[in-house]
Amino acid sequence: MPSQNPRVGICPRCGDSIRHRHVLVEYETDDDARYWAECPGCGGVVDPNA
Repeated sequence: MPSQNPRVGICPRCGDSIRHRHVLVEYETDDDARYWAECPGCGGVVDPNA
């Protein structure tokens, strides 16, 4: 069974895991999904793909 809240990346500021529930904006590039999310660790809005 797939996870209901998959990890989408790591916070570039504090290193905390960013999960799909933290995503604020989701968009697609050529063949990849990208996100802006609120980090649960530091509270910043970050690009977890960076």
